[in-house]
Amino acid sequence: MPRAVSALYAASLVASCATATDAPQSSGASASTGPDVNIERVVLQAYRAIGDRHLFEPNFRTISAETYRGFAAGDPSLSLESTPTSFTVRRDGREILTRPVPSDQADGRAWGTMLAELMAGSLDASSALQHSDRQTVIREAMAATTKQLDRNSRYADPEEARDNRFQRDGGGGIGITIERAEDKRILIRAVQEGSPAAKAGVQPGDQILAIEGESMVERPLSDVVARLRGAVGAPVAMTVLRPSQGAELVLSMKRSRIIPTTVTYERRGDVAWIHLTGFNSATTDNLRAAIDKARAEIGRDMLGLIIDMRSNRGGLLDQAQSVSELFIGDGTIFSTQGRHPESRRTYKSSNGAKNADMPIVVLMNGGSASAAEIVAAALQDRGRAVVVGTTSYGKGTVQTVVRLPNEGELILTWSRLQAPSGYTWNELGVLPNICTAKVGDIGQLGPASVDSGQGTLMRWHALRNPTHQEVVDLRKICPPGDNTPDRDVEIAVRLLRDRALYAHAVQAATQQAQAR
Repeated sequence: MPRAVSALYAASLVASCATATDAPQSSGASASTGPDVNIERVVLQAYRAIGDRHLFEPNFRTISAETYRGFAAGDPSLSLESTPTSFTVRRDGREILTRPVPSDQADGRAWGTMLAELMAGSLDASSALQHSDRQTVIREAMAATTKQLDRNSRYADPEEARDNRFQRDGGGGIGITIERAEDKRILIRAVQEGSPAAKAGVQPGDQILAIEGESMVERPLSDVVARLRGAVGAPVAMTVLRPSQGAELVLSMKRSRIIPTTVTYERRGDVAWIHLTGFNSATTDNLRAAIDKARAEIGRDMLGLIIDMRSNRGGLLDQAQSVSELFIGDGTIFSTQGRHPESRRTYKSSNGAKNADMPIVVLMNGGSASAAEIVAAALQDRGRAVVVGTTSYGKGTVQTVVRLPNEGELILTWSRLQAPSGYTWNELGVLPNICTAKVGDIGQLGPASVDSGQGTLMRWHALRNPTHQEVVDLRKICPPGDNTPDRDVEIAVRLLRDRALYAHAVQAATQQAQAR
């Protein structure tokens, strides 16, 4: 996935995409970023993972040539010459090292071993590479590698990988979200309930001036985040300017284990509006708590639930499953298909969901991806929700996260997702039942508005291997949007308050799934 449009960094942020088994790493390890990082070991481990797990059988001849070019980008005098039987490294035209190529183009271990030997010889011969930052060399090599795989496989350097692990699993922090204002001030946008920051009296709108007495005014947001995170129980003092008082305050606190907040609840009269901004290890528990809070606050008058996943980039696969299980009592939620035997699975619910009869409207847009699309497709396909908004991003693949020796991560595509009825939304996206752009007067929303898109939806879901042109043409029907208009929410509330209209929309979705 591309990085989020907004430039928010935080002591608690939004999760990136991975599967439950994709991220077995702990989040407390420190990165090894010194110049002695062994690039050969990094490449060898990455190649083994690609050979074993990638969705498609790799062609390591092509991949290896590009990896080497990325590795040697810092020394233009180095070049790689390939023949059907060998790879040869030259420096200013003079041969440095040659190695026979493996006979099997899909053997990651053999190609990784050969490439590691070529890299070691190149490092010995190149003073430019010897004096280059080793993590930069690794990044260039791994970026060239993943570029040959697919659009969702990528490399995360140690700094980004540490943040990814924090987003997935949590870690030591104080529980705030920060942003840089247009005038360059670093402001606290949100404070997590019950966090060390909340207990210390930190408030949204406070401006961060210093941490442990060191000025943060001109520092990058990533530096501020790094200073706020640390070992659980370790103290930290933060100096803030509170505009309402016009005073500087020094607030002391001890870090605790923070899992970024991905669930927020807001009451809209007799409707519960819940925002899901990501899927990390606490999402399902927090969603369950938010629903319980809504039931208690609204009571018997509660008409239904809006699950707002607009611009939700996704997250952990097991959380997509468990979130879906809150609303689907039994049967298939989704399935995965890949090259590795363990990537071929069907995920089912059989727990008799407590919320199996609750009316639901799901909001999606062009920034909704991955785990968000899993939930939306499952609820739509099973007739458990009406999807409103625009076509989603179209990330219908699962990534496994491989932790590398340099503490970076290889995010590797290893399976393709399928909705309960069997269609895959990769590249295509999830099409809403009601496209917001095609609704004129919300007050006149009726069965005709629902029925107008049924033919397109059935065609959408009937495709198994759409051509590029079919994908382009279909996505034009309800173009993906990045905005989060209030009209989406208004339509959702209208559906939930009109029981007959909601029932008609759900019944239409169920009939489509059965027909497929």
